[in-house]
Amino acid sequence: MDWLSELRVDNSSRKERENLGDISVLVYLPADTNVKTMKHSEWRKIAKKARRKRIRQHQAELRHQLEQEEQRRREGCADYKVWLEEQDKAEQLHAKLEATLAAERELQWRKVEKEAQRQWQALQEKLAAAREERARQNEQIKLEWEREQQRQKLLKEQKERELQEALKQQELLDQKVNDFLENGGDTPEHLKTERETNPSKPICPFFQKTSSCRFYDVCSRNHVRPGISRILLILNFFTDYSLEATENEHGSDASLEFENYETYNHYKEFFYDVIPELETFGTIKLFKTCCNHEPHLRGNVYVEYSTTNSALKCYKVLNGRWYGGKQLNVEFCKIKSWRTAICGLYFVKRCPKGNSCNFLHVFRNPKNLYNDYEDQNRRTMLLIGEIGGGQNLQNGYHLETGKRVIRNIQSDEGEVGQNPKKSCAEIDSHNHLEDVEEAILDHARKLQRSIRDKRQEDHQGDLIGQTEAKILADPANVVCHIENLGLW
Repeated sequence: MDWLSELRVDNSSRKERENLGDISVLVYLPADTNVKTMKHSEWRKIAKKARRKRIRQHQAELRHQLEQEEQRRREGCADYKVWLEEQDKAEQLHAKLEATLAAERELQWRKVEKEAQRQWQALQEKLAAAREERARQNEQIKLEWEREQQRQKLLKEQKERELQEALKQQELLDQKVNDFLENGGDTPEHLKTERETNPSKPICPFFQKTSSCRFYDVCSRNHVRPGISRILLILNFFTDYSLEATENEHGSDASLEFENYETYNHYKEFFYDVIPELETFGTIKLFKTCCNHEPHLRGNVYVEYSTTNSALKCYKVLNGRWYGGKQLNVEFCKIKSWRTAICGLYFVKRCPKGNSCNFLHVFRNPKNLYNDYEDQNRRTMLLIGEIGGGQNLQNGYHLETGKRVIRNIQSDEGEVGQNPKKSCAEIDSHNHLEDVEEAILDHARKLQRSIRDKRQEDHQGDLIGQTEAKILADPANVVCHIENLGLW
């Protein structure tokens, strides 16, 4: 330190002068401090700090001196010595008690530690046993897995062998089928096998008659399907909005959105679209399309060929083929009698079941084509009906179709009747009459629509309502009814 400044500080109070006396405070300033330029406030801070330090030191020295004097005074007193001895004895007793408690705690800790060690050892033994058991189980699982893999491998090889054998067998069967289709001959035996859904149950009567059941294959009765037949069933082949819009699905007035003639026109387009393709496989004997609203009969198409060979060709080509945005499902079916399968009351608008009928409601084919399900040895030349004016004929018109029937019966040999010229003339007249009858039916349909419109507008059209009822009840005399009404 370069310089030293000594300052004498006068005590401000008498009490301080009595206790401390005059205290000389040495103030040490940094070497780079200029006392002349230093502010008085800064110098005063330094001086007060030094003074407080000196006062603390002086007070500490005084306390130390007082404690030493007090200690010397106590040591010279007998009571203090007795108290010290008592304190020593108490401390020794306390130390002994602490040692005893520490020994007890040590003993207790050792017991707890020993028990913990025993439990830990037991746990380790259990864990070791568990690891050994797990290793043994893993080994057993591995062995079982290897055996299972070996079994699966053998099973897979067996399935592959069975598949190869099945493919070979299928190739042989396909070869037999192809030979049957190309060369004819006897029907292969595997195609003669019938398939049954519930062999131990009685035959389902509806499936036996129509080859369709509203319960499908989950029916509680037995459905028997032939392996091959001349009749093919194409499920839901024909689609139309009028068939899908049932009362339960779309409400009671859904039928107002379409007319029957629109549905029939759509069916005619469908008929002329599919018939050329179906005729490529063979001679078509019968073609029926259902107009039922029930899902299991809706749009089903029945095609009967003259031979099983033709039906098999059609099945191989059409099954799985796409038409109208959906895949076709073709089945062989067996219809014992078309008369029992087709609802006869539907043609006269008197079916009590209506849209819920489980018998076949079929469309009338255009120009009555492929509509012959009578005995082949006794058929009419033009229309289906009872030969010789039976119950289906009235005044020369057929009750189901409303067409005029020209009676000309084929002989058992398949030749035209005894007068070939007359029969040929009748055949020529049939072509003209058929066009006329088509026009009559078109006028009848237009009349029905006009009658319905007039009845909606005017509820007093009694004459029109009676005429409509007559047409529905007696379609054979539709021309007479039209002439009487004055709309012809």
